Order: sequence, then structure tokens, then C-alpha cells
Amino acid sequence: MKILKRKQIVVALDFNSFKEANSIVNLLDPEIYRLKIGKQLFAGEGPKIIENFNKQGFDIFLDLKLHDIPNTVYKALKNLLSHKVWMTNIHLLGGDEMIQAAIEARESIKSEALLVGVSVLTSLNEKNIKNMGFNMQISELVKILCTSAKRNNIDGVVCSAKEVSEIKRNFGEDFITVTPGIRVQQKNDDQFRVATLEEATKNGSDYIVLGREITASENISKMIKKVESYII
Repeated sequence: MKILKRKQIVVALDFNSFKEANSIVNLLDPEIYRLKIGKQLFAGEGPKIIENFNKQGFDIFLDLKLHDIPNTVYKALKNLLSHKVWMTNIHLLGGDEMIQAAIEARESIKSEALLVGVSVLTSLNEKNIKNMGFNMQISELVKILCTSAKRNNIDGVVCSAKEVSEIKRNFGEDFITVTPGIRVQQKNDDQFRVATLEEATKNGSDYIVLGREITASENISKMIKKVESYII
């Protein structure tokens, strides 16, 4: 069943080093996949990791979930966006002023990188957010955070695939949704609000993040071929 577009899949490189990550990247076609560099790999290799994969022709989603006082986010984002990044993110719980500072940082260096906001981590469930003092359902909290993102003109959100159709309905089709916690075959580990590839595309997810589904697969090449069999 052909349900995916080229470059809709973003492969999460959850590794410590360029060498480890590159062993997977060598199996991927930059015309078909994008790459996600998160805190683990960025902490191990620093900004040069972005350059290394840019040279191989890949678009990079830099996933550092910036969440700090507005001034710090402004300065950090200016530095990060001086590298060639396709998309990056901030944490929406940082509030309106922090989101505005992120927008200003992008504008100040005329970067065209997409900027999305993390709503509620897919590792959290209703009990977790209740323990944090939120007296509401996750869906309500996601809606509040999406409202803040839209109000401050960022490009979209990182959310659970289960929340996408509601977000699109409330905030418009052009409001980007990036969905981690996607499974090719359904199985749970440390993420609660997960979905299959089919659910994610049916709900209208714009970009689908696949990590361990590919990188921890027993036969990585076979799993890559399986994912590619879904691509139009």
C-alpha cells in the first residue's frame, strides 16, 4: 500500500558517534529520507555532525527541543541556525515570549529553516501530566500549546500521530505536524501515545519520525526496503 511521499520519513539517528550513525546513513537515499539529529548525537559530535550529513545530501531536522529563558533561546537558536538545518524545534511550554524570541532569532539571520514546537512528549500519558499538576486531558494541553504556536507564527508542532487530525481541523492543513513514536508494526516500549505508519498518514501527519524501528531492527536493510515499499 503506497501511502508515503518521498522525504516524508525522517530517520532518527539516536547514536553516540558519527561512525555509528553513518553505518545506517550509508543505507539511506537522501532523495527518499531526511535525518533527525537529537541531543545524544549532537552532544557526542557537536555541530560538525550537521555538516557531515549535509555533505551527503541530507536535509537535517535538528531536534534539541530548546526550552529556556527567551534571551538564551534567541542566542542559542541564532548559533544553531547558522548551520544548514532544514527544521529545528523549541519546547512550547517555554511560553509566548520564548516562542517569539525563537522567531526573532530565525528572522535576524534570515534563515529559512522550519521552526516547530514540541507539544507533549509521546512518552507521557494522562497519569504523568496529572502528576505534573496539569488538571486536564493531554488533548486539551496539546490544544492550548498549539494555540500558542499558531498565535506566535511558528510553522507547526511535534505531536502524537493520534492528535494530528484534531490539530489539522483546529489549526489548518498548512500547520505542520511532525510525529515521533511511529511503528511500522505496532509495539510499545517507552512511548505511550504511539501509532502505526498507516494511522499516521491517514490522520494527515506531514513528517513521520522513525528511529528504533529502523536503527534497532534485526535486519536493517530489510526494514528499509519495507518502509520504501510504502512510498509512492
